[in-house]
Amino acid sequence: MKVVNKNIKVRIYPSKADKNDKGEKIVSINKIESNIGIYRFIYNHELAFINDFKSLLVQYGYGDKVIVNDSSCNVLLKMLRAENSFLEKAESSSRQQSQRNLIQAFKRYYDPNLKSNYPVFKQKRNAKDNFRIINNNNNVRIQKNRYGFEQIKLAKLGLIKFKTSKEYRELLRQASNTNDSTAKIKHVTIKKENTKYYAVFNIECIHTPDRIIGPRQQIGIDIGCSKLAVLSNEQEIPNLNLTEETEKIIHYQKIMSHHKPKSIRYKKAQKQYNKWYQKLINKRNDYYNKQTADIVKNSCFVAVQNENIIAWKHNKYLSRGIQLNAPRTFMDQIEYKCNWNDIEFIKVPKNFPSTQICSKCGEQNEKLRGQENLGIREWDCQYCNTHHDRDVNAGINILKRGLELAGAAGQ
Repeated sequence: MKVVNKNIKVRIYPSKADKNDKGEKIVSINKIESNIGIYRFIYNHELAFINDFKSLLVQYGYGDKVIVNDSSCNVLLKMLRAENSFLEKAESSSRQQSQRNLIQAFKRYYDPNLKSNYPVFKQKRNAKDNFRIINNNNNVRIQKNRYGFEQIKLAKLGLIKFKTSKEYRELLRQASNTNDSTAKIKHVTIKKENTKYYAVFNIECIHTPDRIIGPRQQIGIDIGCSKLAVLSNEQEIPNLNLTEETEKIIHYQKIMSHHKPKSIRYKKAQKQYNKWYQKLINKRNDYYNKQTADIVKNSCFVAVQNENIIAWKHNKYLSRGIQLNAPRTFMDQIEYKCNWNDIEFIKVPKNFPSTQICSKCGEQNEKLRGQENLGIREWDCQYCNTHHDRDVNAGINILKRGLELAGAAGQ
């Protein structure tokens, strides 16, 4: 058993009114939109102040690096609250979360290993519409209303209807019970996606791995483009067929390009575009969850090469397939599932020539180097005459290198 953080996404249904027939405070669309706007307002105004202060430092020759931390942002937030009374409508932890995200953006920008871009202003049309409420003293929970129906209680906002599976509902009940120490709600993020509203609960709970009858194996995974992945045991995981979804998405994109934005026909096409795009994401996530669960439950050691996916996207022959199949999502799912089930997971460095080394004799074939030789899928070793499938050979080499790294780390 292990304590893990699980994210549960449930559909919520805000009302048009602020109170119900019994006078209870309920979550309305206006309240959610107001909190989203306040989150964006705080982020943008604090970023604007930092940019102005940074330009002053450069003007007087003090350099352009600004230290952004909690104490400086708290002063800015107090100033904004004093000048703008409407900020009090938002829940207090959601205001603080806005500046925490800004601090994190600057930390990522100044970290040389991440190479993140400089923080930019959040725009209403392009922003991820969300805000977060931290659970303090069980102010985010599941409770029954006067009619006996279970609803989500959000701090300062009120009650809201929701819909989810029986398994998730039971976990939410367990996390809302203050007498149960096995699960606890850490925070909830309210999201708006394509005119629909969702609540994403972060729950700290105890995860019990499934009992597997039979031997577990050590696996090396080679992530690819023509195939999603090839394992060291010669198992191939094909790419998902998303032809229908992509054709519909392209079709409705063309219709939207031929009409004026916010017109009736534009909105109709946009609604269908959002529908098919969400279908594509749901279908892909379902497929990846099933495949990664099958890999993890039958493994005792997993090694994956940490491929440079961003560089692949710059290749005009690979970029479309990479963006469609999202191999980084597949790798991330394997990593967190291995962590949950106490399975050793190793990332092999991206500069390791896994496809060029013979898995039998260990000699390197220089003829396979470079993007121009990606079409060579099978080859014979000139030293030991072993015939290799390029992807299976890479999976075996990744497994061997992963075991070497794990052994070096254990010493």
